[in-house]
Amino acid sequence: MLNLSYFCEVEKFCQHIEKLLAQHDYVVVPNLGGFVVQLQSAQLLSDQITPPVAIVGFNPLMHHADGLLAIEIARSKKITYRLAMEYIEKEVDCVKTHLNSFGNISIGNLGILTQNEEGIYLFSPNTKADFLPQNFGLTNLYISIKDKTSVTQNKKITIILPSSKIYKYVAAAMLIFGLFFVSPRLSDMRQTDYAGLATMTFDNTTERSTTSETSTKAILKDKETEETIPQITKNFHVVVASLRTQKSADKFCDELIKNNFDEAHVLPPIKTYRIAIQSFSDKEEAIRYMENLRKTDSRYETAWVLCNK
Repeated sequence: MLNLSYFCEVEKFCQHIEKLLAQHDYVVVPNLGGFVVQLQSAQLLSDQITPPVAIVGFNPLMHHADGLLAIEIARSKKITYRLAMEYIEKEVDCVKTHLNSFGNISIGNLGILTQNEEGIYLFSPNTKADFLPQNFGLTNLYISIKDKTSVTQNKKITIILPSSKIYKYVAAAMLIFGLFFVSPRLSDMRQTDYAGLATMTFDNTTERSTTSETSTKAILKDKETEETIPQITKNFHVVVASLRTQKSADKFCDELIKNNFDEAHVLPPIKTYRIAIQSFSDKEEAIRYMENLRKTDSRYETAWVLCNK
C-alpha cells in the first residue's frame, strides 16, 4: 500500500480528524464523508472476553461541510478559515486520487478506506482505536475452560469400624450431644443474671423518678405560696415631667436614674408620656414626698401626684 505522506499530508490530516473524534461523536470531511464514533458491546469468545469498545464508522452520505474540521485546522496551523478549507480540499483530492489508482488507502489510526468497482466507498475500522477516551484502560479478559472429561467424579467412601471399638465412638458421640444440651441452660443462667441487673436498674430509676416528682411538687408549692402573698400596688406617682414622644421621655428618665433616682420610670401614655420620679402605695406618703421634693430641689417645683385608681 502506497504511503501518500511523501507528496501529501494525509497522515497529519487524519490526526486532526482523530483529535475531533475524541471530543465529538462525528466529523464531516467535505466532499468525502463523515466519520462517526460507534459503540460496540462486549463479546464472549472461546478463550477470552472482549470489553465494550468504541470504533469509528464511515458514512459517505455525510459530505456537506459543517465547518468543524476547518476551524480545528485553522486553530492548529494558525491560518485563516479560507486557507483551512483549501487545505482540506487538497487532502481530499489526494485521497480520491489514491483510491482511483490503488483502490484503498489507510486513513491514519481510523481504518482503511476502500473503493469498489462501482465507485462506492467502503470502510474497515481499526479495532484498536486507542485515541478515543472510551477505550482507555480496556483490555481483553482471557479465560480457560477445562474439558468435562478431566473433571474427576466424586467417589463414595465407606468406613467400617471394628466391633470392639464401636462402644467408644458411641460414648464420644453421646458426650458431644450432651454438651449441646447443656449450653442452652448456661445461656439461660446468663440471661437470668442480666434480668436481675435490669430489675435493679429499674428500681433505681423508679426511686429517682419519685424523688424528682417530690422536688417538683415542692417547687410548685413554693410558687403557690408566692402567688398567695398579696403584691403591693403603687398607684400614686410623683410626676415631674410630661413629654410628647417616647424617645424624649426615656432620655429624661435615664437622666433621673443617673441622678440617683433609681425608681424613676415612664408611665403608660395618655396623650403624653409622664415621667414618675417615684411611686407609692399610700396617697399621704406620696404627697409628703412631693412637697419635700419641691422644697429641696428647684428643678421639680412643678411636681404633682397622679392617682391611677
